[in-house]
Amino acid sequence: MLRRVQKGSFQQLRLRGELVFRFFSRRQGFWLRFLLCWGIGCLALSNDELNAYDQRFQLRGDQKVSKQIVLISIRQADFATIYDSRTNFLGNMNEVTDITDSFFWNKRIWSKLLQKVLQQEPKSIGVTLYFGDNIGSVRLTPEEQKLFLDPKIKWATSTNNLERVLTPAFTNRERSNLGSNEVRRDDDGVVRRIFPQKTETPHLVEAITDKKFPNSLAGLPINFRGHSRLFTQYSLSEIMYDEIPKDAFTDKIVVIGAETSSGPTYMTPLGTLSRTEILAHLTDTVLENRWIKRLSFWWYASGFLLLMFIAVSIITTYPQSVALFFILWIATFLAALSAWVFDSFYFWSPAFSPFVLLAATWTIFIGYQATKIERLNFHLQQEQQYLQELEQLKNNFVSLISHDLKTPIAKIQAIVDRLLTQHSDSELGQDLRSLRLFGDELNRYIQSILKVLRVESRDFKIRKQVADINEVIEEALCQLRPLAHEKNISIQASLEPMFSLEFDTTLIKEVIINLVENAIKYTPSGGLIEVVSEESDDFVHVLVKDTGEGIKPEDMEKIWGKFTRGSDQDMKTKGTGLGLYLVKYFIELHGGKVVMESKLGKGTTVSFTLPLDEESEIEETA
Repeated sequence: MLRRVQKGSFQQLRLRGELVFRFFSRRQGFWLRFLLCWGIGCLALSNDELNAYDQRFQLRGDQKVSKQIVLISIRQADFATIYDSRTNFLGNMNEVTDITDSFFWNKRIWSKLLQKVLQQEPKSIGVTLYFGDNIGSVRLTPEEQKLFLDPKIKWATSTNNLERVLTPAFTNRERSNLGSNEVRRDDDGVVRRIFPQKTETPHLVEAITDKKFPNSLAGLPINFRGHSRLFTQYSLSEIMYDEIPKDAFTDKIVVIGAETSSGPTYMTPLGTLSRTEILAHLTDTVLENRWIKRLSFWWYASGFLLLMFIAVSIITTYPQSVALFFILWIATFLAALSAWVFDSFYFWSPAFSPFVLLAATWTIFIGYQATKIERLNFHLQQEQQYLQELEQLKNNFVSLISHDLKTPIAKIQAIVDRLLTQHSDSELGQDLRSLRLFGDELNRYIQSILKVLRVESRDFKIRKQVADINEVIEEALCQLRPLAHEKNISIQASLEPMFSLEFDTTLIKEVIINLVENAIKYTPSGGLIEVVSEESDDFVHVLVKDTGEGIKPEDMEKIWGKFTRGSDQDMKTKGTGLGLYLVKYFIELHGGKVVMESKLGKGTTVSFTLPLDEESEIEETA
């Protein structure tokens, strides 16, 4: 029993697998295009990271920064002013081209600077300049040693060509007042990321903020908040001459650096910045936890699959113009959403690669849709040609049969007429008159079919001529009065005199004959038929009114169809169901309209209008 269950489950699984395989194999072209678009999007995604940060920063502009960060900038001119002993040597300071960190060392100046900063009780002080072997041996008094080794001051280390860490001259025994001032450029020379230290010495920003960088082998993007001069900044001379507020450094993180005309500057996504400013931006990122977050590549690639399904569904469902509007709206929405999420939550989401994906999807699947529509049009043309041939075959067949029937019917009617002259008063004469009536009815059926075939042919055209419509009405009534007399039905004509108009006399006469003949057919003995013509508002109105039993409301719309009659007339009266179809067709060919009003038990009124001139006809058709 267990084997049977396992065998049945395996067969069901195999059957489902075959169905899935058939589904994908039948739409192989569709899925290959789908995978191609997804591959293009993933390729664009792989290149939409580092450069995308640059664009985001540039579009975002300057942002607010932490007020806890204050910069002290030592300029060449400020240092030259303070160095009275070197005034003559530094008289042309701006022309000096080889200035290193050691140039800015002077024990007296730094002692005074650090004292003034520490007096305001800052949180910490970060010195980005390296003062070690480059300044030689430094002798410090106990007071100076206490000042330079203050726990709030963190001194920058450096590395030599062998990547050996060089410690500054003011390193304490625990080495807890050190920090690396490393700023690493990318391959294109732009500073974008900070890399956690591989040595025991922390980064200078970690030391002054007392916070660790997140672990990342690929580097952590620095959330640059703007261009240069964004942070609160004081010069050395302003501090030395007490030109700063008394609480300028209170409870602040102070970053001390130097600005020189020849010193190292770094290219960033927002332009050129000094090392001090870059470390200030990094400090702001650490303090405010503004690290840029991002998902793994495959999460974004999975999101691209969902975006692909939406885009393809829109392209294959809606017309081209509507689909293009939706695709552009989605691309704009994603770009706006990406910018908002990046600015508000520091979360990176791609903006350029989705646009590439949507553009590739649009281009490829519009071509796919065009090919599909072209194939459908080809099949439709083939089917239309086949239907035309079939319709022509049917028309030829009916026409041939109808023409072949006309000759024997004419012969039968001639024989019946000859026999009627010989046996008009006998019982045989009664049967011959009935046979003659049936022959006439059959002949009318054949004539109706031939008329429909003629008017539905492609080369059928109406032949208009100037005539009096009242004369056409009189001719039709004169032809039908004997038929009305047989049923004891009176026909009254109220024809308003009017000018001649242009119309096809043969077709309009056929319209009037059909309407009056229908009225005679459905009006009981002793009834009345009225025919009225009048002119108003650039139109000629013709009305045929009877006192028959009327038409049911549910039959009012369908009686205008071909071979269609009232639901209760099939057994009461004979007919082909082509009369009203031809009436409507002929009147609309002239640019007119047909209207029918009917009440059960009271009768039916059918009226039609014809335009008096071509302009009225054009307006009515429009």
